[in-house]
Amino acid sequence: MNKIDKLREIELELLEHFIRICERENLKWYASHGTLLGSVRDGGFLVWDDDVDVVMPAEDFNKLMAHKEWFGEPYYLQTPLDKGRSHIIRLYKNGTTAFDRPLFELLKKGGHHGICIDILPLDEIENTGFYNLSGLTIPMKYYEPCTRAKFEHLEVNVPARARKILDLLYGYWSWPSGAEFPRPHYWFFDAETDYSVYVKRYTGWLNAAEGKKIFLFGAADSLRIWLNDFGLRDQVVCTFDNDSNKWGNEAFGVEIRNPAEISNLLDNDGILIIVSIWHQEIGRQLEAMGITDYYVFFDELLSSEFKGRKNAK
Repeated sequence: MNKIDKLREIELELLEHFIRICERENLKWYASHGTLLGSVRDGGFLVWDDDVDVVMPAEDFNKLMAHKEWFGEPYYLQTPLDKGRSHIIRLYKNGTTAFDRPLFELLKKGGHHGICIDILPLDEIENTGFYNLSGLTIPMKYYEPCTRAKFEHLEVNVPARARKILDLLYGYWSWPSGAEFPRPHYWFFDAETDYSVYVKRYTGWLNAAEGKKIFLFGAADSLRIWLNDFGLRDQVVCTFDNDSNKWGNEAFGVEIRNPAEISNLLDNDGILIIVSIWHQEIGRQLEAMGITDYYVFFDELLSSEFKGRKNAK
């Protein structure tokens, strides 16, 4: 099973659980956006799509929002009443990670960051016979009576005039071309690691560095930026790099050593910070060495707010 298949498997698990709760509580809902298109046109996920969208009339949406307790472990229902989400509900799978935009934009908002499905409200425009769906006006009569259609191994609720709704969403969409506006949704995902690991890894190093020996991994410009911005040079023991030609030399005044030495040098009094744009590859390298407790810095994701914290102490 490839990574996208694993992502989709979890999203289908979430969708199946959502359907079960809605049936039990007699809540109305419908497939929407790429999920509706995929169901109508392909009977499942669009080739280029990797998320699930459903909509609910506002009355049902609000009832769901008021009952987070319907979703126990391993699920979590995040609503507009929670920090980190403005107007939609998301049903998450705990123990997973999914970032749908550059990391620090999300981390500053807070909230859950696992694999999820999106649940959007259909807000009735009073006395008009229309719904407002994220700024799009759709006749209410397009939704009922709904029918059922295949979406992978599940059956989903499809609006009565699904094709009319798809026309409004995408214009020309029928097979074999058209409606290719959806694109891969997730900037990064991990189906087996809880998002809290990444939150700590990317944001926790500044606090963790207090009074510790610091070992770095990387000997290029990210190292220079880190050394210049945080005033922690006196705590730095050395940096590591995979280029054997650099071993024994210095980069920006810091000794460069062989990564094979990390296990012998790193102890409870030290922390390891990756300072490289190749942080994901280096992270996998470290984990293959049995080193999972490390942090990551790379400048394009670090805001001035975070840069100023050390100097403010």
